[in-house]
Amino acid sequence: MGLFSGVAGLFNMEAGKKKLIREEINLAEAVEAHIGWKLRLQKYMDGHSEEKLDPMAVCRDDQCALGKWIHGPALRHFHEDGTFHQLRTDHAQFHLIAGNVVRHVQAHERTAAQALLDKEYQHTSHKVVYALTELNRHVSG
Repeated sequence: MGLFSGVAGLFNMEAGKKKLIREEINLAEAVEAHIGWKLRLQKYMDGHSEEKLDPMAVCRDDQCALGKWIHGPALRHFHEDGTFHQLRTDHAQFHLIAGNVVRHVQAHERTAAQALLDKEYQHTSHKVVYALTELNRHVSG
């Protein structure tokens, strides 16, 4: 059994529900956006970014397309699915760590920012991307 295979699991999900989820969110784009954050943060840390990142905005997990879906429509589909709630927790942690990377950069604490990016960020990002990839695989079929 893989991710999202519990009571409200996707292996038994009807085609109509899968279609509805695909209409609500493009999970492949969400994966790409979250993968892209590492490059954005690295460029910001290296001083090569033209973005003005606000750590208080970056740490909000309900502002990106995925976060809006997780906090909104996805709850209807997966409110009883423990794996979904783990994705929700991991996604929130992802944004919190990214916000802390930005905060460290702004405080000129590059070593701390790089350590966060290399360890906790990388680990949490991998968990989010893996869960999204699995979810996308199941709703695409």
